[in-house]
Amino acid sequence: MFKESSEFVSSKVLSKLGKQAVTGSAFTQARYKIDWQFFSDLCSITSQAYDSFSTPRWKGYRILAGDGSTLNLPASKQIRECFGLFTNSTKASLARIFLVYDVNTNFTLQARLGKMSTGESGLLNNCLSEIPSRPDDLLVLDRFFGNFYNVQRMICDRRTFCIRMSTGMSNFAKRVMADSRMDFTTEWMPSKKEQENSKKKNPIQVRVTKAVLETGETELLVSNLEESKFSTEDLVVLYGMRWGVEEGIKNLKPKIKVEQFGCRKPEGIYQEFYAHILAMNMVALTGMAAAKEIKKKIAKRKLTYKYNWKNAFLQFRAKIVKLFSQECVTKILDKLVIKVARNLVAVKMGRKFSRKDLHEPTRVNQYYK
Repeated sequence: MFKESSEFVSSKVLSKLGKQAVTGSAFTQARYKIDWQFFSDLCSITSQAYDSFSTPRWKGYRILAGDGSTLNLPASKQIRECFGLFTNSTKASLARIFLVYDVNTNFTLQARLGKMSTGESGLLNNCLSEIPSRPDDLLVLDRFFGNFYNVQRMICDRRTFCIRMSTGMSNFAKRVMADSRMDFTTEWMPSKKEQENSKKKNPIQVRVTKAVLETGETELLVSNLEESKFSTEDLVVLYGMRWGVEEGIKNLKPKIKVEQFGCRKPEGIYQEFYAHILAMNMVALTGMAAAKEIKKKIAKRKLTYKYNWKNAFLQFRAKIVKLFSQECVTKILDKLVIKVARNLVAVKMGRKFSRKDLHEPTRVNQYYK
């Protein structure tokens, strides 16, 4: 975290290792000798530990949610040349990110960072190419992915999915919305444009579910879930679970402040992004390890509780140097798990927040007034 100067923070770390402090310039030169892919590989190693846990399921499925966002990048010539300009007036650059996230464990299975010219669907496809298709995985996506190409790919890859569609963006959506049935199976015949995008001419069979929300808006869901096993109410609950990935992005951006970059080169952007994903996954693994202890603590409580994510991150960050520098880390991990299990927050069901108008002006850089 580069809230303070790199020279100040590196001196604190080196002192814990019994080494002399170095200048900020020496640290900066040394960091670029490390390939950013190293941090991505460390994230892959955490996935091996994740697979060793017995993770929570919903009706037998591991619920994975995918979503994207943007990152404000530092202003430098090299970053502008790599990522391009968001607006010519501000000379600001943005990057696009995408996460595939286990909403029940807060674990990020795959993360991608790319240029704004790379669409979210492209980053999703890149992530899914690294996630084997499993019969117990259920992928939930929002309306930006509700198109023939994405649905057809899910079916071809034999993935179980539930995707929200915009009710008026395609002829298929307009047709099923005009149908009086609320939950039915039908064929999706691709339009000429959809045939060009997907390079497929054959129709696909999907389940269409319509649910009227409290606001009066009709939620249109497309899935390949069996009607005999999953009711309309089940699908509404399932899509609501997608909000977990929004919370994951909130953890990444405002909570642990990934946008406080300490670099002026594209390689540094990739380094710090995947280092933050690594930290999030380490916190998630700690939370999974503390699950049994938490279950014991709340056994006689009326409300459901979970560990305090921000506090767990701060506890992990305080021990990160010892965790990566000492041969015997078992005691450190045991103490960390106990501390995480002690700090709990109640799970408040049914909380609702009004969404801001997407047309409202937003700050390009959150650190400027």
